Amino acid sequence: MKYITRILIVPLATAALTLGLFSVVNGQAKPKYTIKQIMKDGLKGGLAKKVVDGEATEKEKIQFLDYAISLYENKPKKGEAASWTRLTGNLVTAAAKIAIDPKASTATLGKAVNCKACHNKHKYDKPR
Repeated sequence: MKYITRILIVPLATAALTLGLFSVVNGQAKPKYTIKQIMKDGLKGGLAKKVVDGEATEKEKIQFLDYAISLYENKPKKGEAASWTRLTGNLVTAAAKIAIDPKASTATLGKAVNCKACHNKHKYDKPR
């Protein structure tokens, strides 16, 4: 089963990342969600926790993957683009594994949903 899962996950994740990167590079496609919407609904809203804890429905897993792809397509307000691509790419890959394989471990997704890793490098702090 693991071999079959890898056969499905790798091309799907690669295709998602390639399409996202192509869209961002060409500037043709606008991300479906803003970073603010993704943080509010996908991360702070509890969807990420639900997916990581294994309590999410298939529809919620797909929604989380959609948020992850949109996060990847957005540009960070601060920090290096390479770092953003690496961190959000890991999130997309982990979310894709969970969305495709119901028996997949959520440990990788738990590591990828590391708020502090992104916020330290990419969160824009508003002047007070």
